[in-house]
Amino acid sequence: MQNNPKFGIFLMILTTLIFAAQDGISRHLATEYNVLMVVMIRYWFFAAFVIALANRKPGGLRKQAYTRQPALQIFRGALLAVEICVMISAFELLGLIESHAVFACYPLLIAALSGPILGEQVGWRRWIAIFVGFIGVVIILNPGSDVFSTTAAIPLLSAILFALYVHQAAARLEHRAVAIEAFGLNRADLGQAVRLQTPLQVWLTF
Repeated sequence: MQNNPKFGIFLMILTTLIFAAQDGISRHLATEYNVLMVVMIRYWFFAAFVIALANRKPGGLRKQAYTRQPALQIFRGALLAVEICVMISAFELLGLIESHAVFACYPLLIAALSGPILGEQVGWRRWIAIFVGFIGVVIILNPGSDVFSTTAAIPLLSAILFALYVHQAAARLEHRAVAIEAFGLNRADLGQAVRLQTPLQVWLTF
């Protein structure tokens, strides 16, 4: 695959807009519905998209979702599902802007964990760049004093979980299509299992 920086930038902007819309809708729905219900419906739609995409490829869903690391993929899917539940709860309790102001620290956490988990060295230039980016996000969001309350620990926990998820993806990542399909299907299955209070049925392991 050839590098296409312009198209990559466009996809990043589009992705950011989609996630912003998702978070705004989730924040609105969380005031009316149970958080687990919101997450379950959110990832059912994602799973439907992934299944449709995988079925168009040679071998269908079974071949595309095959993994040599089922335990890792299940753990990653569950980790991200829990992170989303925590973050939506933060939207409801702390507010969308304040939650994102705290969550914006996750690049700092990723950099801090890259040493003990991945064995990578993060130079002082990268630390400065990450910190400046964090300050920029906080300035744009302009949060209130609630970011210093004890409730801010909820989006902080979400940021920690997301940083761990990113490192799990980077440490032992298989083919990207397998990873995308695995976490999409696992999270949809986990959301349904938690909502219905039944054991998690892992149907991705073939």
